[in-house]
Amino acid sequence: MLIRALLAAAGLLLLATPAFCDQFYIVQDAATKRCAITEQPPPEGTGIIVGDGAYADRSSAEADMKTIHVCIAQQ
Repeated sequence: MLIRALLAAAGLLLLATPAFCDQFYIVQDAATKRCAITEQPPPEGTGIIVGDGAYADRSSAEADMKTIHVCIAQQ
């Protein structure tokens, strides 16, 4: 019975784990200087992460992007 409960808990954890891994970044493109929200950090030399680094949800990244000076100047 205990093994069955542990296996069920492990299965639920595996299903929920991808939801915990979502991270969002505010990235300023190196060429155009425009900001965008991405789910992965930019490859080396293509952009700069601005803001507080990785955000747990997209709405937090969007709210912070509205307060970042280099991103506001483009709007």
